[in-house]
Amino acid sequence: MVTRMREKGQVTIPMSIRKALHLSKDSILSVAKVGDGIFIAPGPSKFEVFANKFAKEADKKGITLDELLQDLRKIRKEKS
Repeated sequence: MVTRMREKGQVTIPMSIRKALHLSKDSILSVAKVGDGIFIAPGPSKFEVFANKFAKEADKKGITLDELLQDLRKIRKEKS
């Protein structure tokens, strides 16, 4: 899905996603820069839990941030 950023940095999350995640007008969202992309997740605690679990698993497997970013660039290039 594609959305447009407005003048003040606001973006519209498509209705189908808002419904699926039970988001409403005052829902709290976590936003993070991941490589050259943006990660948005409902609620601060879910994002922190996800980020910590992901970091631990990557660390256990010896995966570096540089390797993840290289893979992300490769996948994006293949998809374009």
